[in-house]
Amino acid sequence: MEPNVKYRPGALGLIGLIFLPIGLLFLILGIVIPSEAISGSSAVFKGVFCGVGGLFAVLGGIFLGISVMQHSKIKKLVAAGNYIMADFTGANLNMSIEINGMNPYRAEFQFVDPLGGVHVFRSRNIMTDPTPALTGRQVRVYVDPQNYDNYYADIDSILTVH
Repeated sequence: MEPNVKYRPGALGLIGLIFLPIGLLFLILGIVIPSEAISGSSAVFKGVFCGVGGLFAVLGGIFLGISVMQHSKIKKLVAAGNYIMADFTGANLNMSIEINGMNPYRAEFQFVDPLGGVHVFRSRNIMTDPTPALTGRQVRVYVDPQNYDNYYADIDSILTVH
């Protein structure tokens, strides 16, 4: 059974979801506000609003686009159906990210191919320690058979209660 991969925007996607509407709002305000309603230099006011709005809108669109492309890549990997079963080897705190004073976990999985090559895969960031649920288990890791660096570790099928 193919898992239903839900879109979960990461930090970049969330920033895009915030920047894009704010940028569009500033851009529209810069265009729509009539020059007569502005005391002083209306050109400077409109330039600042349009410039800041345009910058925020472009950055937000780029960030959101990157996030959507990452999700699309995952959906393609799952749709292709090429997966391997990898053994859970542990979970580590991701010290490069901090949310409300806490660091998320990333589960690690290992697969040894028939030629003896060892491949290590990591899950998405999750806020609870997955060790109790994953210890002694194998997880499907959807891979591109040509490049094992393109993968998606499907921990949601185990961590989610059906």
